[in-house]
Amino acid sequence: MAYDNNNYTRESGTSRDSGTYRSSGASRGSNTYRSREAARRTGTTSRTGATRSTSSAKAQANSTEKKRNKEVEKKRKAAVKANRKGKTVRVVVRISLTVLVIAICVVAFLITYKLFYDVPMDENNKTKIEITIPEEGITDEEIAQFLLENGCIKDARIYKYRTYIYDANYVPGTYKVSPSYTTEKIINILSGYDYSDGTMEED
Repeated sequence: MAYDNNNYTRESGTSRDSGTYRSSGASRGSNTYRSREAARRTGTTSRTGATRSTSSAKAQANSTEKKRNKEVEKKRKAAVKANRKGKTVRVVVRISLTVLVIAICVVAFLITYKLFYDVPMDENNKTKIEITIPEEGITDEEIAQFLLENGCIKDARIYKYRTYIYDANYVPGTYKVSPSYTTEKIINILSGYDYSDGTMEED
């Protein structure tokens, strides 16, 4: 049988115009064709919608991640700022404590120096000054004022503190002191004993 492209199909030899061909193959105007086209379009639309949904989900996830990163960065900056502020406060406190300790040490040194660094007012001044301790007694303040006025001591308060250090115990009598004497020697003389050998001061 001869092959005719106009009247027969390649596979079965059925004529394109025959009812058999139309029944076995869906034409463009048939319901079957339209159903297939609708299904194809629906599938394409579904895939497009799924793609859009996936893109929207990714965009939302990216937006959420950016917000989370911004919050983390904000917290980190706040922590760094708080740490810097706390560090500044700690440095200021340490410096203040250091200055305070140094000041206390300096004051303690000066007080100790004044109390225990006992030197004569004038080693070259050998002038003798007579002082009398009455029978009724005399106060440390009165003796300190007398010695201060006669140039034997520099500070009446320091003299009073030194009377406690050197355990002053005044003995009534008349004594001679000098600006060339240390405070310890003056207290020992007024207590009735020579500074050097424990005898009464006579000259």
